[in-house]
Amino acid sequence: MREATSEFLTHSGRVKHKDGGAAAAMESAITESGARSTAPSFLVTKGKISFGSWNGIPGSANLLDAERPYHYPIPRFIQRLRLKEWRAIQAGDEDCFLCCVLYDAKFISMVSLDIWERKKGQKRGFRKMFLGSRFGLPSSLGSGATKVDSGGIHLEISLDSEGRRLSLKAGSSSAGNPGEAIALDLNFDFSHGGASPFSVCLPFASNRAMYSTKVLMPASGTLSAGDLAHSFIPSTASAILDDHKGYYPYRLHYDWVTGFGFDRGGRRIGFNLTDNQVGDQARYNENRLWIGRDIYPLAPVKITRPFGRESPWNIQDTEGTVDLVFTPEVSHDIALNLGIAEIDYAGPFGRFEGRLRSPSGELVNVSGLYGMGEDKNVRL
Repeated sequence: MREATSEFLTHSGRVKHKDGGAAAAMESAITESGARSTAPSFLVTKGKISFGSWNGIPGSANLLDAERPYHYPIPRFIQRLRLKEWRAIQAGDEDCFLCCVLYDAKFISMVSLDIWERKKGQKRGFRKMFLGSRFGLPSSLGSGATKVDSGGIHLEISLDSEGRRLSLKAGSSSAGNPGEAIALDLNFDFSHGGASPFSVCLPFASNRAMYSTKVLMPASGTLSAGDLAHSFIPSTASAILDDHKGYYPYRLHYDWVTGFGFDRGGRRIGFNLTDNQVGDQARYNENRLWIGRDIYPLAPVKITRPFGRESPWNIQDTEGTVDLVFTPEVSHDIALNLGIAEIDYAGPFGRFEGRLRSPSGELVNVSGLYGMGEDKNVRL
């Protein structure tokens, strides 16, 4: 990535916090790790991973350059096999929500697009899995494209970092149903005035980590699928990009919810809440609230499902900043057992109720916002 691009990426969002509780602990962790308020040019320098959270996007998420991320030294090709990577986009408005994923777990890879017509309660899309690593995800969010063309399906995520545009194109000749072709062409405002990014690099061990950049931004474009013809416009449509890499444990588990929309004042609102396998989540987590272009840290959360995955999920913290209920409205599941590898995944789409409180004290009513959740269990 060129220096000019890196400078843009590390200054394109605003992070706000107020001393106290988990937000103060996270800020202390950033200071202790030597990280800065803006993202570094490289996550790994001289073999050592920089842990922390940042405003903007790193120049390179070069986790493969980490020395001995595991207790014993292993060859680089084995290290690469342990690095799970994905690039995903959730996008939508009040009428239509979609999620696309390019997922590379090295032993298997997957491409998927799921579309949810909210008012009809109808879901459609495509999913295809491959043995081995079918595509390569770059170490940076610089200009370039990652795409899959196979068996009548196409999905491409491309970034023009000079033009500050991110695009998603996808299509299917049948999507599993004869006569129900899909054509998707979306564009996202990745400019200074449009995108609000943050990044984290969170420790699993002394030099082993997961990295994620998440970006809230306006969306525009068109979608046709069967009898559905829909246009997205920036004033009512939003999207979140998730660029992700991690040396996750062999038995991976995390709970996650994300949602977005607009409040009564017309501000773009979004949030990201995760309970994962990072040990000290009071110091290191990726929980964030977007209000307009401002980004606020939130406390660690727990996600519980007292009546199962298909019933309402409770998302709460211990500091009074998060009190949400996520109600699944349509399922989005993956189940796979290959003996040495197993996937048990529930990722329903649905609506949110409740409120979030920013560290500055503002209460944000999220009732009416929409999005998805994940209960992810992978042995791979």
